[in-house]
Amino acid sequence: MIFLLMISFALFPLAAGITTIYILGKTKLSKLLFLFFIFTSFWQIDVSVLHGHEFFSYRVIEFLFQLFRFGSIMLGPVLFSIIYTAVNPIQMVESRLVKYAVNKFTVITLYVWSIFVYLIGWSHKGIQSFEVVKPEGLIKVSYLYPVYGDWSWIFNLNLLIFVIITVISFALSKNLKDSETKSFVLYFIIIATIGYCIGILNMIKSYLLLPSSISVLFLSIGILIPVIRMHQKIITKMNNALIDQKEFLHTIIDMNPSYIYAKSQDGKYTLTNQAYGLLFGVNSEELIGNFEMDYNPDLDMAKQNIRIDQQVISSLEEKHIPENEIIDSQGNKRWIQIVKLPIISSRDKQVLSVATDITQRKINEKKREWEALHDPLTGLPNRRAFYQDLVERMKIAKLNKESIAVIFLDLDRFKIINDTLNHENGDHLLKKVGQRLRYADAKRVTDFSVYRLGGDEFTFILSSVTKAETTIFVKRLLNLFKKSFTLKDHELFVTSSLGISMYPMDGEDPDVLIKNADIAMYSSKESGRNSYSFFTQEMNHDYQEKMVLEKALRKAIHSNEIKTFYQPKMDIEKNTIIGMEALVRWESSVLGMISPAEFISLAEETGIILPLGEWVLKTACLQNKIWQDMGYTPIPVSVNISMRQFFDGNFVETVKNILKETNLDAQYLDLEITESISMDNITSVISTLNELKAMGISISIDDFGTGYSSLSYLKKFPINNLKIDQSFIRDITTNSENRSIVKTIISMANNLNLDVIAEGVETEEELKFLKLNGCRVVQGYVFSPPISGEDFERTFLEEHHEPSTSYVY
Repeated sequence: MIFLLMISFALFPLAAGITTIYILGKTKLSKLLFLFFIFTSFWQIDVSVLHGHEFFSYRVIEFLFQLFRFGSIMLGPVLFSIIYTAVNPIQMVESRLVKYAVNKFTVITLYVWSIFVYLIGWSHKGIQSFEVVKPEGLIKVSYLYPVYGDWSWIFNLNLLIFVIITVISFALSKNLKDSETKSFVLYFIIIATIGYCIGILNMIKSYLLLPSSISVLFLSIGILIPVIRMHQKIITKMNNALIDQKEFLHTIIDMNPSYIYAKSQDGKYTLTNQAYGLLFGVNSEELIGNFEMDYNPDLDMAKQNIRIDQQVISSLEEKHIPENEIIDSQGNKRWIQIVKLPIISSRDKQVLSVATDITQRKINEKKREWEALHDPLTGLPNRRAFYQDLVERMKIAKLNKESIAVIFLDLDRFKIINDTLNHENGDHLLKKVGQRLRYADAKRVTDFSVYRLGGDEFTFILSSVTKAETTIFVKRLLNLFKKSFTLKDHELFVTSSLGISMYPMDGEDPDVLIKNADIAMYSSKESGRNSYSFFTQEMNHDYQEKMVLEKALRKAIHSNEIKTFYQPKMDIEKNTIIGMEALVRWESSVLGMISPAEFISLAEETGIILPLGEWVLKTACLQNKIWQDMGYTPIPVSVNISMRQFFDGNFVETVKNILKETNLDAQYLDLEITESISMDNITSVISTLNELKAMGISISIDDFGTGYSSLSYLKKFPINNLKIDQSFIRDITTNSENRSIVKTIISMANNLNLDVIAEGVETEEELKFLKLNGCRVVQGYVFSPPISGEDFERTFLEEHHEPSTSYVY
């Protein structure tokens, strides 16, 4: 009976171990505690079998005792492992002695020693036999008791080691800073030590080996108590951590500027942050348990949100991102983008929504959309908008069988204005023009839209109009330019040229309609500007010819089709050559000889004049330098400079580089500018002329008398020569007006200390008149037409600048 009672006590530590695993989970500490309880159970079984002679033979009892004796021997190292595990991961001890004494090597050494002690128990040196003990007293139950051999001192040493372990464990616990860990370690050491001490009383024969049972029960209950307390503290800490985490998360959510909220399946708020509450002008806590419709002034949106939430829950979509325009508590419209996610729990289905204010993004998007379809300078719709609208209106016109008009408007000579008055004034002029065009028909009699394509090009689309109605509108546009434009210190009169194409007569394709309006506009420019033209098929033919000519001209510069001819300037008093003018000629391999009047104007219009003019200037300077190096008497060469060249920002630098590259002395270069150049942006013109003059270059005013020069401006210009236009020289002997103009120009030039050059002189009578009236230098067919460089060299330079014919006046 005693055997069964004692063996039943072995179940207590086993139950305590299982309970520990259940409470603490499968952690390293709980597994070591479970092992401690198992060894405690083995210890109880070990002692119990000594009372089992009623069930087992003596030999079996001896075997089982030696086998289960493993439990009591291993309690020491397991105890130390528990202390080491409880302390080491949480808080390393600062004591240097403890650091060296407590480590993994110490733990392994203890286990090895305990196994050694256990194995000694199997030998006769450890336990040599068992004797039967028959105690006297009330309980007369005999049992076996081990008789220890010569090495029994090892078992006593093992007890001493256990005492050392408890001392070290106490030392560890003393240095612990974490109060909870310290409390557990101390409590465990005390319970384990007391229980172990009770158990070793079994070594006294008179106790019937019962102390181990008391020890096992004490250890099971005593150690299980701190485990339960630890579990309670862990649960409390976890709950506190959850509460803290919840408060922390709420703080983060409230600090988040996004609108965060959650709703249950029936549409009630379960979570909101402060930003979302402020959106409706209430505290976020007031929203909890209520519906959005109770606060959102936009009921349609509130209902829409409910439908979207139900859709998200029912379809279990990962994400739904609608964009809504809302009205906040201040009555302002705002755009928000909402990310909706389903939250499925055991209690309820909810929808979490995180909304971001995208009002600024929407503003920027609308701005980009506006910028994509509008000209930033004038605010008018741009080329892209023009094309889109034209396509759409043509579709409508086709359905309604109506006509529409496309009008191209281009400012006359805007390039010159832009270059002379600077780009800032040019932009200001375009703004002014755009404002006038926007209100071209204040009464909106005509359904029109105006666009700026770029530069000085504007277009109109007129819907549901006849040709007669279009004509009235176009005349109204021309009238807009009769009034001057005021730009800071400048007052400008600007004219425009217009071209019109009609749908469907002039094209049923938008690109064709646009091209034809453009052709008609250029026809207006060629016919004298400040006018309008409706497209005709003849214009298309002329336009095609012009495109062919332009293409050929671009190729001509690089294919040696452009040639430089020279015409002499003669001193009619000394009968000697004193200079020459370089003139450009073009003989196309495909189109034949092209008149300068035809291709120079085209070059000006297309911008080809810039590379062409630079080529002529460089060629003339190089040729003049070659003739000088050949030993001919140096004479200056004159080169015509177009308005586009003169007002090009790099003109002075270009001239300087050409002189440097050709090594021509600047005194042998004369630049001829037209009178109209001198009247645009006086300050800029004078500045450029002074730079050229400072280099040593001579300046001439070409075609003088055809413009509107002011004498007060003219005397400020650093010029050397005035060239009388050939239109005044012609019929000079028979036309009294021409004679008077020529005499006046010569007299004025003499008063201004300027040399006068008469161009276009063809007869001896004209020569005689000019000489009598004080004009010394003459240029014209009377001496020579423009001729090639070879002919010029042979005719004028090799003769030592003596004219081939003598003239008597």
